[in-house]
Amino acid sequence: MFWNLENFYLDSRRFVSKRDLIVKTVMAVKDREGEFPALIGLCETDSYLATRMLVNNTPLERLGYKIIHKDSPDKRGIDVALLYRDEFFNLLSARFLRVTSFKTRDILYAKGTVGVDTLHIFVNHWPSKLGGEKSSSSKRMEVAALLKSVTDSIKSTNLSALIIAMGDFNDAPSSEAVKSLELNNLSGKLKDSLNASHSEIKGSHKFRGRWEMLDQFLVSDSVRGSASLFYMPHLLTEDKKYYGVKTRRTFVGPRFIGGASDHLPILLRIKL
Repeated sequence: MFWNLENFYLDSRRFVSKRDLIVKTVMAVKDREGEFPALIGLCETDSYLATRMLVNNTPLERLGYKIIHKDSPDKRGIDVALLYRDEFFNLLSARFLRVTSFKTRDILYAKGTVGVDTLHIFVNHWPSKLGGEKSSSSKRMEVAALLKSVTDSIKSTNLSALIIAMGDFNDAPSSEAVKSLELNNLSGKLKDSLNASHSEIKGSHKFRGRWEMLDQFLVSDSVRGSASLFYMPHLLTEDKKYYGVKTRRTFVGPRFIGGASDHLPILLRIKL
């Protein structure tokens, strides 16, 4: 599972309300999928403490999620994190890949085993399009190059390596930066199927009436799996301006709305 939590900051009553909606959503995954996520990638979480409060003293506590998190140099103070259940994922190592030419979120790289298989997991939150797509694209290309240098190194020693890159890439599956990774984009295929369906939800994020698939799973050739969107009524609200529905976000500017996030979570099911 991957989810952009939209400014998951510690803030007393508001924090608890938002946390409970996030926990409710993760718990509901079992109803649809038959099991809880073994791995959960997160972005826009404020700190290790905020992330820990998701899995401590909530219904998720009994599932035993462990946390990988590190404060990044991001100007907003938001980070990526990974929750994992060590009964399924045996962590071997974890490190954070950092772009040094400007301040942005680190890429989390966790390596672990599932049975006899080794998984290479990357959790991303690429630079936004703030200031315009063209002026910001070079930053996403730089982060993409950093990620690709590591995945290429892994593949150079093992052509059958199992690599999963997840995250909010702040770009479409068809963008130059995402395509440069040379990984199979399962969310691109999901986007195509949503466009061809009768569903009014066509992506993981809606901006000015247009659904986008910013949140994605990209995998190496050896990974066999499929991606899907996960949504429930409490994650959506009426889109009065552009019609249909949209995500029920936490904030609109400084105004507190009380929703879980402005992004929908995405799920990946793989066979090993």
